[in-house]
Amino acid sequence: MTGAERVWHELKELGADMVFGVPGGAVLPLVDAQSKHGDMPFIVTRHESAAIHAADGYARTSGKPGIALVTSGPGGTNSLTGLMTAMTDSIPIVVLVGQVPTALIGTDAFQEADVFTMALSVVKHSWKLERADDVAQVVRQAYALAKAGRPGPVLVELPKDVQLAEEGMIPDADPKPSATPEFELSPTVRARLRSYLGRAERPVLYVGGGVVSSDTADWVKRWAERYDAPVTTTLMGLGAFPASHPLSMGMLGMHGTYAANHAIQEADLIVALGVRFDDRVTGRLDRFAPRARIIHIEVDPAEHNKVVTPDVTLRGDLRSVLPVVDPYVPEAFHSAWISMVKAWKEDHPVRIPPAPKGHLSSAAVLSHLSQMLDEDDVVVTDVGQHQMWSALFVQRNKPRRFVTSGGAGTMGYGLPAAIGAQMAVQLSKVVLISGDGSFQMTLQELATVSQYQIPVAIFVMNNGGHGMVRQWQDLFHGQRRHGVALKNPDFVGLARIFGIPGITVEREDQLVEALARLHEIQEPLLLEVKVDPDEMVFPMVPSGQSLSEMIEGR
Repeated sequence: MTGAERVWHELKELGADMVFGVPGGAVLPLVDAQSKHGDMPFIVTRHESAAIHAADGYARTSGKPGIALVTSGPGGTNSLTGLMTAMTDSIPIVVLVGQVPTALIGTDAFQEADVFTMALSVVKHSWKLERADDVAQVVRQAYALAKAGRPGPVLVELPKDVQLAEEGMIPDADPKPSATPEFELSPTVRARLRSYLGRAERPVLYVGGGVVSSDTADWVKRWAERYDAPVTTTLMGLGAFPASHPLSMGMLGMHGTYAANHAIQEADLIVALGVRFDDRVTGRLDRFAPRARIIHIEVDPAEHNKVVTPDVTLRGDLRSVLPVVDPYVPEAFHSAWISMVKAWKEDHPVRIPPAPKGHLSSAAVLSHLSQMLDEDDVVVTDVGQHQMWSALFVQRNKPRRFVTSGGAGTMGYGLPAAIGAQMAVQLSKVVLISGDGSFQMTLQELATVSQYQIPVAIFVMNNGGHGMVRQWQDLFHGQRRHGVALKNPDFVGLARIFGIPGITVEREDQLVEALARLHEIQEPLLLEVKVDPDEMVFPMVPSGQSLSEMIEGR
C-alpha cells in the first residue's frame, strides 16, 4: 500500500466509519485513497475549524474518536481552535494534517507551516511522519492514545511524498499490550475512605465530564441511591446523572443552582468524580467547600492537587477505580440533609423571567423544548447566555446527550458540532441551541447541512447582540455597553437561501406550533426565536465571590 492507503486501511480496522474535513493540495493522495472506501463517508465542511468541531461533536456523542482531515498551511492553522476546544474538554479526535514534501520542508514552500509545533500545547501528542513504513504503527498509536486515559485530540502530520510512497514491507501487528495492573488501595487510603464515607452526615457527589468519557454513569447512580447523597454536575457532566432524579441538584458553579452551590458550601464530604475543580465551578477558591473533606478520583495526574488539596486523591480511570472503592460506599440514610436540599430546591428554584411584548424569555422557550424532547435526542449548544439557560432548563437524563464547549468557551462551535452529532446518532433528533452572535461565526456550515441533508433542528436565540458580554457590562462596568450590538441578517431568509426551511418565532403560540413541527419532519429546520434583548442569566455568582454569594435574579 501507499502511505495514504495505509492510513484509511488502519482507521477502518480500528472502527472509524466517517471523516470530516476539507481537501487541499497537500492531502490529495489521502483524499484519493479515501475515495475508495465507499462505506466511510467524507463530510466536507466549508472551513477547517468546522471540520474539527464536527469530529468533536461526533466523538462526544458516539464515544468513539472523531477523524478529521485538513491540508497543510492555513488548513492546519485553521484547525488550532478546534484542537484547543477538544483538548480542554478531553475529547478524542485524530486529526490528519497534510504537509509539503519532505524535501521542501523549511523552504517556505507554498502552504507550508509548522503546524506540528504550533499544535503542541493543544494536543495530547503529535507525530511527524517521514516514512511510509511508519504509517500503520503511528495511526494505531494515535487512535489508541486519543481515547486512552484522559481522552484528547492527537495530530498526525503527513508530508505529501510520504502519502505517495509505497511501503517497503507489510507492517507487523502491534504486540499485545502488557496487562494493566489492578488498581489497589493502600491501608491508609482504605481507612480514610471507611472513616469519611461512614461518618459523613452531609455528603455530595460532584460529577464531571470524566464520568461521561469513562461510561461510568451507572456507577454514580448506584452510589447516589445507596449512599443517599445528592448529586451536582459540571457543565461537562450534564446527563451523567439523570436530571429528573430526586437526588439531582443540577449544575453547580457560576450559573449553577442555589441548591447545588449551597450544598457544596454546607457539605461535610465531597466525592469528586472525573472533575478538575475549574474556576467557573469553585468560585472564590479560599471559600470553596469550607466544611468538607474531599475525595478526588481523576485519571489525569496533572489535575491532582492543582487547584484544591483533597484529603484523599485516587489516580486512575474511573472504570478501574470505582469497583475497588465500591465496597467502602455504605448503604446510608441522610434524611435531614436530603430534606434541607429539597427545601433549597423548592424555595429557590431557577425562575423563568418575564419578557417584553414581541419577545420571548429564553428560559420559557427552552423549558418548552425540554418537555418535547425524547431521552435519546441530543442537545448541542453554542456559547453564551443561551448555553447557560440550556444547562439550567434543558433536562438530560443520559450521558452524551448534552454537547457543548466548556473550558474553551468556543463561540461558533455549535453548528459544526451538531453536524457531527447528527452523523453519529442518525436515528435520533439533534437540536442545536445557538445565539445570534455564536451562530454567525460558522453559519457558512448551513451549506454543509444542506448538501448532506443533515436533519438538525437549529434554534437561533436572537437578542440582537453578544448577550453575555452585555450582561457583564451592565452588572460590573457601569452599564456602559460597547461592542455588543449586532445588526443581524434575516436568519430565516438566509436559511432559505441554503435550501433550509425557516420559521420566525415571536409568541408562545408560534413556539408551540414550531416545536410540534420538529418531530414531523426529517430535514433541516431553522427557528429564529426573538428573545428579550435585555435578558440576564440568573442565578449568578459574580467573579471573585464564593458560591454562597449568589445573585438569584432581578
